[in-house]
Amino acid sequence: MFLVSELLESWKDITPQLMSIFLTTIIICTFCIVYNVKIRNLKEGEELSGFLVLTESFIVSMEGMVVNVMGKKFKHLTPYIMYLFLYIMISSVIALLGFEPLTSSYSVTLAMALVSFFGIYYYGLRYQKHMFFTKFIFNPVEIITQFVPILSLSFRLFGNILAGSIILGLMYGTLIGAQGALFGHASASREIWFGAYSAQFKYFWTGFNFMSVALLPWLHLYFDLFDGLIQSIVFVMLTLSYWANAKNGEHEKSTEPVERENVKKIKVKKIKIKSHVNEIKTKLKNN
Repeated sequence: MFLVSELLESWKDITPQLMSIFLTTIIICTFCIVYNVKIRNLKEGEELSGFLVLTESFIVSMEGMVVNVMGKKFKHLTPYIMYLFLYIMISSVIALLGFEPLTSSYSVTLAMALVSFFGIYYYGLRYQKHMFFTKFIFNPVEIITQFVPILSLSFRLFGNILAGSIILGLMYGTLIGAQGALFGHASASREIWFGAYSAQFKYFWTGFNFMSVALLPWLHLYFDLFDGLIQSIVFVMLTLSYWANAKNGEHEKSTEPVERENVKKIKVKKIKIKSHVNEIKTKLKNN
């Protein structure tokens, strides 16, 4: 009983982003498990469900993005890029349920940026070898600017998501105060604007916040859905761009032939999706 009471007492010390991390991880794992089960149980010639069609479309688009930036032989990076995209996007979507976006914590975005930063050195040293350090010899300022990707990736994502949360919080506080002033007691309505905020605690109908319900969903659509989607794409593209520059050299063109036109013309067709599903099924059976 003492241990349980200690756990309940320490529950309030858990940061809200930790709960978002937990939920986001569960959602991504559940999504992957369901996809794997459906692929394994899909029979030859069976019609694809809407879930499989959408998932295959997502996989093809992420794979095309990786191939377009890094090259064909780096298709193995697709699962990581998919997870990175889903990690940011889903954390923004669950904010619609009242959870704090995990990217509103700088420690989370910094950890994600550090992984991308270490990837720069990995691909730079693997493909350029000692030539990777020539930029520091000819331009010593590069020793300082090499840390720019960490700041760029972490602060861009953190700043955009946190700014949206702050704006929504201010709008909620403003509308709650306005509702308390307009529909509270006559004496409360005569108070100054900030004093009227306390009226919400005096009158039960102010707890419904119907002004917030009517006006703020449109802002949630932008900050939680649209902005989350944009930030997911930007973070993924910047990560791939940094890795590609480290692999090829910042002033060199990639010598690997990449079918850019074919990647741009990729369309989601039922026949192609079926062939892709059959390949995955064959690999899973062989394993």
